Amino acid sequence: MGDSEVIGIIADDITGGSDVAAALSAAGRRTVQVVGVPGPDLELPPHDAVVVSLKTRSVPPEEAVAESLAALRRLRDLGARRIGFKICSTFDSTPRGNIGPVGLALADALDSGITLVCPAAPANGRTVYQGNLFVHDLPLAESSLARHPLNPMTDSNLVRLLTAQTTAEVGLVDHSLVRSGAPAVRARLADLRAAGVRFAVADAICRDDLLVLADAIGDAAFWIGANGLHAAAGAAAQDSATSHGAVPADAVGPGDFADTLAGPTFIVAGSCSDATRGQIAAFRESGPAIALDLARVRDDAGYAAEVVARALTLLSDSPAVLVHSAADARQPTEEAEAEAGAGTGAGSTDLGSAIETFLAELAAGAVDGGIRRLVVAGGETSGAVLQRLGVRALQLGGPIDPGVPWMRSLGPTGLALALKSGNFGGPDFFLKAVAR
Repeated sequence: MGDSEVIGIIADDITGGSDVAAALSAAGRRTVQVVGVPGPDLELPPHDAVVVSLKTRSVPPEEAVAESLAALRRLRDLGARRIGFKICSTFDSTPRGNIGPVGLALADALDSGITLVCPAAPANGRTVYQGNLFVHDLPLAESSLARHPLNPMTDSNLVRLLTAQTTAEVGLVDHSLVRSGAPAVRARLADLRAAGVRFAVADAICRDDLLVLADAIGDAAFWIGANGLHAAAGAAAQDSATSHGAVPADAVGPGDFADTLAGPTFIVAGSCSDATRGQIAAFRESGPAIALDLARVRDDAGYAAEVVARALTLLSDSPAVLVHSAADARQPTEEAEAEAGAGTGAGSTDLGSAIETFLAELAAGAVDGGIRRLVVAGGETSGAVLQRLGVRALQLGGPIDPGVPWMRSLGPTGLALALKSGNFGGPDFFLKAVAR
């Protein structure tokens, strides 16, 4: 795979970064996740994969492009010569971006003639067929993602979605070619490149398809995908490195944090997705939970301290407590979204930002109160929590559910953290996190 063994991944949100870091670690890569663009003073343990987790999924496109290019420069300084752009497996974006603008900027910076794009994550029920993205058995536009508060996905066709976001030509590598093997995919990519196509959306409905795509990528400098494609590419590179004796023994792999980070678990949920509401409902059947009064979140300066005090009191008698902003799964989706201020208007966006900030303050208050184990549900909420706590890098721990590992903050903070995308995890996710 050339003279460099370091893979760099730029993730567009925090939970997505955790997802791909876990996948790379499981594939045998020595993986470190960093939060935000790493400065030159940040010391990293031995690694051969670095995931830079940004908070750029829903910001203005020009801001997302600038921060992603800054992350690329730092990854190149750290020795990464092959770069992946990690996007959500449900392609969360709007007609303006940010997947297209960021992808094109990175492709231009890396002089990538054609870039393969595949958000499939079969382990999480995300597949691509004939260029259309499916969430379990439903086309994307017929799933709950059509009601996403920030990036409602009302079209399932990735070629159309990406074409709307960029002036670059977009082509398709369909499933018949993928099933024919890597040589057929490489030939199709060569034909598309000759025709001036810059992005090639690829079908994948199972892990074997992703391995074919990773083989077809070969030593390509750049690709775009969810955890499935990055893990397959990382595994292929790792196989090559291992065959040359290039992987030292001091790997930064999954660890067991039970001995050093034991104690009660503080859970905050800012997501109001269907999956998270179901997890809230399941937890409430057996553990204490605090449903936030959203009017007080915005208007009552003393409310955060009150909630923290109540949570710490509950944790004196319980292994975990949950604080959540969304209604649980027993309420209709429309009512839950209205309660959480999850509409698309400016007022709802302001409330969503206020909730993120409030939950981050709760997490900081819990840490000040001696709590060392935190579970955070929601990508935007996770970013706000890590920023408030000053966490800059994370070591991977064991998995809770696919795409969601326990992690330990590197540095003086010394926290165990599980950062969950709103749509990830089974109904018992919170209970499993506490049990681990």
